[in-house]
Amino acid sequence: MALTQLNLGSELGLEVLHQRWYALILYQLDPAPTDFMELRRTVRGISTFNLLLRLKKLTELGLIETIPEDDYSYRLTTDGATFHAILTTLEDWGNLQLKRELSR
Repeated sequence: MALTQLNLGSELGLEVLHQRWYALILYQLDPAPTDFMELRRTVRGISTFNLLLRLKKLTELGLIETIPEDDYSYRLTTDGATFHAILTTLEDWGNLQLKRELSR
């Protein structure tokens, strides 16, 4: 049977990947808390307001959470850590493809 569209889960995952800021934010975070200002320094090119909007959306998606005792720090949730691993795997695959292209 031929597919005419991806399932909803795949579409949601691709939407997160497609939205440049989501991927950059998730790439910068890990399960240890990261201070907002540190995140602001490492995710370059986004306004503070837009960063806050993206953090809110990633929190709603369950990929990150704020630290209860410090509302200005963020960390990956278990789902976020899984997505982070997907990002690094995708990066590894891309790097391998680039090496193959350069060696031709």
